[in-house]
Amino acid sequence: MKRLRQNKIRYRSIQTALTLVALLVTGYMPAPAMATTLADADELLLQGKYKDAEDMYRELVGEDAAGDAYAGLVVALAKQNWPAKILEGEKLLKKAKEKFPDNPNLIAAGGYVSYVHSKTVASPAKRDLYLEASANLCQKAIDKNINLVLAYQTLGLVRMAQDDFEAAVPPLRKAATLAENCVNLTMLAQALLKLDPKDKDAEDLVEKALKLKADYPAAHLQKAIVLTNKGKNEDAFMELHNIADSQRNSEWHTVEGNIFHNQGDGPSALQSWNKANMEDPRNPEPYRQKAEYYALRGDGQLAIGEYHNALEILPNDFSLRDALADLALREDKVDVAEAEYKTILDAKPDDPKALLGLARVGFRKYRKEGTYPPDFTQLMDKLTNVITEQNALANKSVTGSVVKEGARNLQERIEASEAEKAIAQNRFRDASKIFINQIEKHREDPYELINISDSCFMEGDYRSAEKGYTIAKEMTEVSTRAEQGLSKITNQRNEAIRHTKLGDAMWKIPEAAIDHYKQALSADPQCAAAYFGLFEIYSKTDKQDPSQAIDYAQKFLETSDDSNPQRKEAEAALAKLRKRENSGKGK
Repeated sequence: MKRLRQNKIRYRSIQTALTLVALLVTGYMPAPAMATTLADADELLLQGKYKDAEDMYRELVGEDAAGDAYAGLVVALAKQNWPAKILEGEKLLKKAKEKFPDNPNLIAAGGYVSYVHSKTVASPAKRDLYLEASANLCQKAIDKNINLVLAYQTLGLVRMAQDDFEAAVPPLRKAATLAENCVNLTMLAQALLKLDPKDKDAEDLVEKALKLKADYPAAHLQKAIVLTNKGKNEDAFMELHNIADSQRNSEWHTVEGNIFHNQGDGPSALQSWNKANMEDPRNPEPYRQKAEYYALRGDGQLAIGEYHNALEILPNDFSLRDALADLALREDKVDVAEAEYKTILDAKPDDPKALLGLARVGFRKYRKEGTYPPDFTQLMDKLTNVITEQNALANKSVTGSVVKEGARNLQERIEASEAEKAIAQNRFRDASKIFINQIEKHREDPYELINISDSCFMEGDYRSAEKGYTIAKEMTEVSTRAEQGLSKITNQRNEAIRHTKLGDAMWKIPEAAIDHYKQALSADPQCAAAYFGLFEIYSKTDKQDPSQAIDYAQKFLETSDDSNPQRKEAEAALAKLRKRENSGKGK
């Protein structure tokens, strides 16, 4: 450890995996006869001269009395990223562990090889197995040597690969504490920024890393991310393009795409994200970014496809599944949303967001089919208990980092579920109040505003959707998307008006009139004129049905303006119908 610090290690690769090299030998005490030679081999490894380091380590393994030369050789092979080399490294590990089963460096090297191997397999299941094996080996190495930086680094990398950045922070923080160099500081900053894009500690870590090594590409990349998150897109672009072409990997192109997107250049953003996927097809972040971009652009089907691409890489990323399910609900793909929420609940039975999502699915199905799904009552009982527990915990203390962008907090999910419930119970005004409240809370957030407006539109609350889109139309980032939403509302309303007029003209054929009124409601679920027409059909023609008349009169009163002159007629008729109905029940 001391020897490494004194050498003032310099790093030149943006590849995250290279960070492990610098501290590979941390924690080992070489035999005196081999110290100089091992130091030379280690230096070659630090310089990125993996083949030269491999050759030198090969000369040393015959004299290796502790297993450290084997550990160096294994990592030198793995760093060359050739499948044959990785396989050879695994064979050497097996041979070395037979000789030196308790050497923590070898155990940590085994964890690193498993991590590298996880990036070479196509199967998500195999990838998960390699990552878990890596984590287990790292923990075993830490149990033997609590100061083994390599093990902490690898463990942090594994958790980041699993998209569990909260779990990645403790081992990466420990690595930075043990060896405060530019690599460890940058990796810790990366994890913190994933949890909170505006994390001040992360910004400080990046600045400290650049003071230690001004030309460290990975730190410049994270600084570009910091600047992007602060809205300083021009500065971020300059920072990003100061990184040499040879160091521009998949993550670099992803960040470039994010900057283009923030500047309103969608085509360039897509080009960069596609380039990121070409560089590394197993990087899920570009797929996620494309999904969010397509969703905001109004291309829901394309967005769903990109979410599925990301989930093929990270099938256990429940935030991705939640985003996909939420989008599917906005696109009225209820079966897709239901399947995703159930997948989340299979792994996390008490996840409040998934339970709320499944409740919204139930309300949506009731509106479409007239019945709730099986076990819906049990679901609502469980949801009530989980929400009560969550609120109790929240009242005690508020801890943890801010979740990634685009996710609604739990309270807003509860409100969305209440709005869905109100609509299912034909309490349209109560639902509208909830939606309008959410729009007002997010009137400065263009992307969340569009999401809420889309949800209002899908629920048939065009008034709330219109308000949200009208506000969003003034925001450059989403103005086109908002105009598209307003155009859809206009088209749907015009279609509803057309069918309502046809219904009004066909009273002599009540069946035909009813059909047109219902088609009007299909176009605009809160078309007051269509509800009034149905109310009159069922109260004044030979199709009289007091129960139906009462139902449509109530819906008319819920959807019509207070100034609508027909409200008095509907209210008076409704009172008579209810009195007649109650009188009939008394007999």
